[in-house]
Amino acid sequence: MYKVFLVEDEIVIREGIKNKIHWEEEGFKIVGDESDGELAYPMIIREEPDILITDIKMPFMDGLELSKLLKKDMPNLKIIIVSGYSDFGYAQQAIDIGVSEYLLKPVTSSKLMAAVKNAAAAIEKERYEKQILEQYQNLVYQKQVEKRKDFFNALVSKKMSLSQIVEQEEELGINMVASAFCVFLFQFKVQEDMYEYSNEIVQSEARMIGALKKYPDIKVFERDMEGWAFILLGENELQINKLTKELCELLIGICGNKVQYFGGIGRVVHRVRDLQRSYRDANSAFSLRYFEKWNQFLSYNNVRNIKEQMGNRINVSEMNLDKIDRKLLEDFLKQGTVHDIEEFVNGYFDGFGPNSMSSSLFRQYVIIDGYSVVVKFLADIKCPKSDIDNSLKNMDSVAEQLSNMEDCREFYKSILKKAIDLRNKNSQKRYVGLIAQAKEYMHHNLSMSDLTLDKVASRVNVSPNYFSSIFNQETGTTFIEYLTDIRMEKAKDYLRCTSKKITEIGFLVGYQDSHYFSYIFKKTQNCTPSEYRSQGKGEE
Repeated sequence: MYKVFLVEDEIVIREGIKNKIHWEEEGFKIVGDESDGELAYPMIIREEPDILITDIKMPFMDGLELSKLLKKDMPNLKIIIVSGYSDFGYAQQAIDIGVSEYLLKPVTSSKLMAAVKNAAAAIEKERYEKQILEQYQNLVYQKQVEKRKDFFNALVSKKMSLSQIVEQEEELGINMVASAFCVFLFQFKVQEDMYEYSNEIVQSEARMIGALKKYPDIKVFERDMEGWAFILLGENELQINKLTKELCELLIGICGNKVQYFGGIGRVVHRVRDLQRSYRDANSAFSLRYFEKWNQFLSYNNVRNIKEQMGNRINVSEMNLDKIDRKLLEDFLKQGTVHDIEEFVNGYFDGFGPNSMSSSLFRQYVIIDGYSVVVKFLADIKCPKSDIDNSLKNMDSVAEQLSNMEDCREFYKSILKKAIDLRNKNSQKRYVGLIAQAKEYMHHNLSMSDLTLDKVASRVNVSPNYFSSIFNQETGTTFIEYLTDIRMEKAKDYLRCTSKKITEIGFLVGYQDSHYFSYIFKKTQNCTPSEYRSQGKGEE
């Protein structure tokens, strides 16, 4: 139902328009009326009507002035002017403002309703075109997400030559031409379980992506459960520092009071091939999220000072083993990734101080204690005992063989890697049913044009980033590719087994634009819907 607001200073005319037309029967609702523009303006802003009907000549603020103000605040508002003035000058001003129709008094109920219906049709067309555009943009974005992830990983691991980088830039529409670069790693957090769906994070991520469209020198990359990565581009270090500050302020504003954040900022480098160094520094700072409080951004310059402070936590002369923070290890086992292991272990061991680790007794205790935390964690998440026994070394003799701190670090890294591999494998088994539930929901609702990854992830209560990752691993295809496949299969059923029009079939499988449906069908099936239907008739 479309909302209509009426502004008319003559009460008899105003009441006549309100009462002589059966608005609700026609699909409209009068949400307010006033006698002049000055009184009407705040009410219109509050009620947000779809259509405004207004006179021109009114006391305090006339209809043209009101229309001009409202078009700035509400550009999609449809305005119908009903006036007793046929002067072309008024009509010309109305056209310049963007008024939909200019009707001369006296106007009949049928003529006014026809104008209102025209305005409603224009609104419907605009909404439809906006939805189609959003649907197309969402498809393009989701298809590029995986390619962008691969591109970022290749950039920061030096796996591409400069010519390959340029080729990938052109394919993805990413311009990396600059004289200075910086990697910035970032993550949102609401609850302890990073795998659960959080509407606050989804909304924050959407606001972030929308806001960053205004910053062409900030390239954005998803990193699944590891959050987000930004590559900042500039002409020099000064520009990068300014852009970094702006990005931090923007992210803080987006998070507000409900969402926590943590960021790690790398050094500025002057070649795209040196991004690995900036990434390594950013990751070193970013890994401190396991040790430091959230709601802060740390640069690589902060890392050394923080680790020195961590090194003063334990006095070896006291050997107070209660100071070993098992919760850090437990939290890392729940949320950490394989990529974070090295930085985490280095930070964890640095916290004991070099003097502490020089004691063979203390080293043995740290290893055995860590091992016991790992085994308990895996048992708590219902990991099969046989898998635990097969993956982790027997501890009877290992601790005694670790003769120095470096051996301890490497052993700690190895058991954490095995533990996280087991955790991920176990999680995937647990989520087999979840993926089945997601598939069932997609099959039953493929006619929804807004059937997005976020919506399906919300349905199964898993964070969109994690859902994307496990869906890809479980099915061997991306979410959008799977959705397109099942829509095309359903469309082929309709084409062969029914006489429905192609436009109707497109609508039934989630495409409101028949041209777009035909484009996707031809791209995936190598023939048009009409050709596919004809082939079926030929086979008969």
